[in-house]
Amino acid sequence: MSEENEEVRQIPPNSGRLEVDLDSCHQCGLCELFCSLYHDGVCSPSVSRISLLRNPFTGDSLVETCRQCAYPDCYFVCPVGAIVIDEKTGARVIVEENCIACGKCAQACPFNSGKTIIKHDQEKKSYFKCHLCYGREIGPVCVEACPWNALKFVPRKEEQMEVKEK
Repeated sequence: MSEENEEVRQIPPNSGRLEVDLDSCHQCGLCELFCSLYHDGVCSPSVSRISLLRNPFTGDSLVETCRQCAYPDCYFVCPVGAIVIDEKTGARVIVEENCIACGKCAQACPFNSGKTIIKHDQEKKSYFKCHLCYGREIGPVCVEACPWNALKFVPRKEEQMEVKEK
């Protein structure tokens, strides 16, 4: 067994994931604004850890955020260990102060083709992504901010139950 496979087995499970009900979403963007305000003190979708992608021609929308992968490629490619996995919650977190902005995490993420999941902050010279509001006792701020309850945090235990039921 390779050393890399040994490391994969020791990764704590994620704490859960965000679930989006696009039928309930009104594309208002409050999730993006509250996220950026909570994390950076500004109302700016460009620094939000959740991205609402709107198609102005069809009216369709898509919400993109980190999926908190079970075996995160971004974690394995980071050359300086700036991506950590919290032992207690399993949250996958980029420690921005430790990030050298090499971009390997953004390139390694299989869901980041539109650069809407792992983003680069030009001013801070680091990358950032959703970490489910790591350290916030009442969960992700975007879930709390959504007036239509289109966002839901699904804890890992519920997520496993859903898989077993299917």
